[in-house]
Amino acid sequence: MKWFFKVLLLMFSGFVLESTYSFSYHTALHCKEYQCIYGYTYKTYFKVSGLQRRRNTSDPSVIFELHLAILAASNGHILLSTVPMPTANDPVYEIVIGGGGNRFTELRRNLKRNAKVSSKTIGVLSPIDFRDFYIKITEDGLIEFGRENELLPILSYLDSDPITVKFFSFAAWSGVEAKFLYDCPTNVEQNHSIFSEKPPDTKRVEARLSNSDRLKRILLQGKEPLLPPEHRMTVSMRIKITSVDYDAFESKLSTGIALVLKWTDNSMAWNPSKFNGTSTISLRQGQIWTPEFHVFNSDSPGMIEAKSPEMITMVNSGEATFHLQTVVHTWCYDYNTTYTRWPRDVYECSIVIQPWEAHDKIDIQKITGDQEINAFADVDEVFQGAWELEKREYVVLGDVWNSIYPTASNKTHQSDRYIIKINIKRHATAYNIAFYTPLLILMTFVLLSFYSEPVCLSRIWFYSCCSIIICIGMCFIDNLVPSHTIPTVLLLYTVLLCGVLLALLIQTILMTSVGKVFSNNSLVQKLLRAQYVRYIFGLPVLKACRIYETINEGFSRRDDEDTESDLVSSRNEDLNDETTEHSSCKDLAIVFDKTMFVVYSITFAVMLGLHF
Repeated sequence: MKWFFKVLLLMFSGFVLESTYSFSYHTALHCKEYQCIYGYTYKTYFKVSGLQRRRNTSDPSVIFELHLAILAASNGHILLSTVPMPTANDPVYEIVIGGGGNRFTELRRNLKRNAKVSSKTIGVLSPIDFRDFYIKITEDGLIEFGRENELLPILSYLDSDPITVKFFSFAAWSGVEAKFLYDCPTNVEQNHSIFSEKPPDTKRVEARLSNSDRLKRILLQGKEPLLPPEHRMTVSMRIKITSVDYDAFESKLSTGIALVLKWTDNSMAWNPSKFNGTSTISLRQGQIWTPEFHVFNSDSPGMIEAKSPEMITMVNSGEATFHLQTVVHTWCYDYNTTYTRWPRDVYECSIVIQPWEAHDKIDIQKITGDQEINAFADVDEVFQGAWELEKREYVVLGDVWNSIYPTASNKTHQSDRYIIKINIKRHATAYNIAFYTPLLILMTFVLLSFYSEPVCLSRIWFYSCCSIIICIGMCFIDNLVPSHTIPTVLLLYTVLLCGVLLALLIQTILMTSVGKVFSNNSLVQKLLRAQYVRYIFGLPVLKACRIYETINEGFSRRDDEDTESDLVSSRNEDLNDETTEHSSCKDLAIVFDKTMFVVYSITFAVMLGLHF
């Protein structure tokens, strides 16, 4: 009985060993490799033989079996189809492994759509280690996808109308580079003596080349894209500014540019009649030599790189045209003054473009006319930002540049420079309404206040409210100004605040005993009673009060006493009337008001004139 259980255990162990697949370094050596660098595009298809697949499967009911390994950060795509290059309506099996940033795996019934089953698989792929998988399709339409040596598959789907797999292909995702190992030996082969049977031998399906593809294959054969076609190249250039933004606090200019480059490569010329009239082809960067530039006064070193890589257009004469869009960040300092006319500030900046490789000898020419740059007007969208701009473009020869900026490597840098002068002016309509309108209104009311009733509490309240409003506006301006310099609009508000505070101080003093003492000073009284002073400042005319105390001294004492009492009474009445009609303190306040009106008017006018 013990022998029976031992034999049973040995038979079960043999079954488990036979049904397990071990992926090892020795196995990987006998696999084929395919690398995906074109994103989510199935470019290369492999044709499989159904008889050979059936012969190499570990299960007789399996009609298709594929063992593979994937090295990728995410998004490994496998396509199984009956025809090469299927369309969106053709029946296929598409398996997405590690989709959504390496988070899920699903099986689709059509190309890029119609998902049938999905599973959450976080971290199923790795950019460091190869992960091994299998795909099995049985006769009754059961499709299984899973990890090697795991009991349960990741995906399992029973297709009532299965397709016959004759081709398969691989793809990845944009920005993801993936490697696939396929046609790996099966477990049947590994258990025999060093692969007694050959693994499946799939054939690459050669795509039918068009005239342009056949031409590119001929032209690019043996081409070295890193070397310029000639010792000294001539590159024509034209730049269109699509957007501009200036950070006055950082003194940094961000400019969106559309760049058109043209050069001639005589080794890429061809006869169109030999290629069915093909006169234009499109090439990617890296297939042929492309001039590379960088910005001399950039805030960070690096080449000018396109935001979205575009194709290089080449005509049969060998003339290449390359269009790219990018954003360059350059320093732009204003050394003229510590004051700025914000929000009506103006800046003059420069962008210096020079070849990236110091040993390249490039003669730069400016493309005349707007025909070349206007050919890309549909993609070069111009954004109207907060700045108006004017630009000038010109080329500085290499010798001239080296004399202006002498360095130890002048003999190495022999290329020309392309310079763009940019004058930018801020769109200040909204700022004018927000800042200058309150400023002018406050100035007007302060000047009109000098013609209101002097020495009263209403003036005190008015000047106090104006001071509070001006302080709030100055705080808002200081928080909003994007500059380390002093804006002149802030100086205008400061001058206005000082004027209001001075008027408030004078009105407060005149309403106290200090003002009365000052107004009763003999010198002040003398000035206030002067006719020309009263005429200039529009003061009312003084009334004369005559007192005759020595008239009729020969009369009797009684008559003298009666006369004296009448004169004293008359004098008191005249003095009371004069005090009622006119006050020397108010006269002094009127003089101050008229004087301050003239001084403030001239000061405000001069300040506004200098600002604008």
